[in-house]
Amino acid sequence: MSKFTIRLVFLTVIITQITISESFFELVTAQTDINSTADTIPLPVILLHGYAQESSAWNKWFDLLGNDGIPFFPITFETDDMCGSANAHAEELFTKVEEIKKITGQDKVNIVGFSKGGLDARVYLDLSNTDSVANLIMVGTPNAGTPLAISSFICKPAVFDLVPGSDATSAERNNNTKYFTIAGDWHPETEGNYIIPGKDDGWVAISSVESKQYFTNLGHTHDYHLNLLNENEYNLTKQILLSNR
Repeated sequence: MSKFTIRLVFLTVIITQITISESFFELVTAQTDINSTADTIPLPVILLHGYAQESSAWNKWFDLLGNDGIPFFPITFETDDMCGSANAHAEELFTKVEEIKKITGQDKVNIVGFSKGGLDARVYLDLSNTDSVANLIMVGTPNAGTPLAISSFICKPAVFDLVPGSDATSAERNNNTKYFTIAGDWHPETEGNYIIPGKDDGWVAISSVESKQYFTNLGHTHDYHLNLLNENEYNLTKQILLSNR
C-alpha cells in the first residue's frame, strides 16, 4: 500500500511533499484562491527529464508553473533515473499517473517531456492506452532518433532508445491524447551540427522532433538542446497548460 506524507501550506505557493514507498514527488502549486476546486485548477503537469539528467533539470520551470497556478510533479524514477530505458520508465508511469490523479482529484493530467522524457511518455501512452493524459508536450524529443546516439556507449540502456529506428521511437499513437512538439533551431543561419541532417538544436534535428504527422508543432526557439527548458519554451506551452482540460 502506498504511503503518503502530505504537507499543505496555503500561501501564494503551496509546497506539498509526497512520499510514496521509497520515492517522492514534489508538488508546487501556486494558489491565490483557497476555495479553488478541481474544476477550476489547471490539470496537474508531470515533468519528465531527459537523458542523463535528474528532475532538477526543470528548476527554471518550477517558478514559472507556480506563478501561473499550475500544479506540477517533477518525476524521479526509481529504475535508474538518469539512464533507465523508456520501457522501464513507462512501467513506473502506470502507477505514478494514477497516484497523482488521486492526490489532485483530477481525472486527467498533462505531461511535458524533455528530450528522452518525451519518448518515455510516448512508450507509456502506447503500452497503457490510457485515457488519463490530456496532452503530451515534447520539448526537443528525438522522436525519430538522433545519429549522435549511434556511436555513444554511455548512459546505457537509455542511449539505445535514442538510436534511429529504436522501439521507443516507434511507439504507437494513443488516440486519447493530443501530441505537441517544441524544437530548437540553434543556428538558424546555418545547418547547426554538421553531423545531424538539416536544422537542429545541436543534438536533435527539428525533423526528428516533428517526425509524426499527428504531432502539432507549437513553435521553434533558437536555444541549444540543453537550454530548451527556459522561459522561451515555457511560453509556447502556457496556453495548453493553463487549461483544465
